[in-house]
Parts: sequence; C-alpha cells; structure tokens
Amino acid sequence: MTKRSEEPKTLVERLSSGDGEAIEDFFNLYYERIFKYTYRMLNNPADAEDATQETFIRALRRCGDVRSDNALTHWLFRIAHNLCVDKRRQQPLVELPPDLPIGQSEDRAATRLSVRQALMELPADYVDPLILCDVQEVTANEAAEILGISVPALKSRLYRGRSALRQRLSSVIGQQGEEQEKKKKKRRKSK
Repeated sequence: MTKRSEEPKTLVERLSSGDGEAIEDFFNLYYERIFKYTYRMLNNPADAEDATQETFIRALRRCGDVRSDNALTHWLFRIAHNLCVDKRRQQPLVELPPDLPIGQSEDRAATRLSVRQALMELPADYVDPLILCDVQEVTANEAAEILGISVPALKSRLYRGRSALRQRLSSVIGQQGEEQEKKKKKRRKSK
C-alpha cells in the first residue's frame, strides 16, 4: 500500500503511536488541500499559511479524537473551517492579494478580484458552503458534516449563496462593461 492510498485509520493510529514518519506523511497527504481551502476562505496567502499550520498543529495534538475511518479529512476541514471563521471575524475587510497579476490580463484579474470581493461580501452562512462545494469540490454530505449542519440546510445555503453571488456579480460585471465602453469611446474620440 502506498502512502497516498493509506487508510486514514492507519495513519491516525501511526500518529497516535508517535511514529515520526507518520507526521510527514500526514502533512504531505493533506497540506495542499487544506491550504487551498484556507486561502479561498481568507483570500490572503499569509493568513492561509498561518491557518493551515495551525490546523495541523491542532490536529496533531488531538489526533486520538478521530473516531472513524472516514472522519480524518472531515475533521481536518472542520478545524481549518473554524480557524478561518475566527480569522475572518478578526479582519472583516477584503484585502488585495499581493500576487495580483498586472498587464495583459488586467480584465481577467479585475474579474477575479470582483468575484472574490462579491463572495466575501456574502454572509458566512453562504460563503462557507460555496467554497467547500463549488471551489474545493467537497460533496454535499462532507460539507454538511464539516459545517455541522444538515444536508438540506447545506443545499439551501448553496442555492441562496449562488443566487446572491450571481446577483452581485451581474451588477459588478455590468459596471465593468460600462467602464470598458467609456474607454473605447474615449479612444475613438482621440483618434
């Protein structure tokens, strides 16, 4: 059995027994997914890195708390989710990402930024399910478990969140289209 296909229960047992290699395997197996999730939740690489590291620290301290074979991933996402919610409460403002591309892809970067801002303006009850299900591609059952809600409640939040996001984006995209038209008219007049 390869390390990538190792059963979560076996990995938890190895971690609980103090196996040093298990810590590295655990980190390698889950780091990328947890970091991507925290980055999308926090929209800041430094905060995401902090939340990811704290997720693993908390998980390693309490790895014996995982009860079933399939609970490890859900448990990690739940820890990461709670850390991100706490962090967002501390810093409710949306920050510009430091790696925002400038140049030929300005329109694409502006659209991406608009989507991020629109997403962060939604209530947390909508943001969390959207990020888990639509960005991280976690199943509805897993997302409901991570968020501690029922599957019907999750689906309701997803529907409402998608509708609210669509509405916010349609107004933003409409404004961007108007600005582009103004720029085109200016260029025509200057020729």
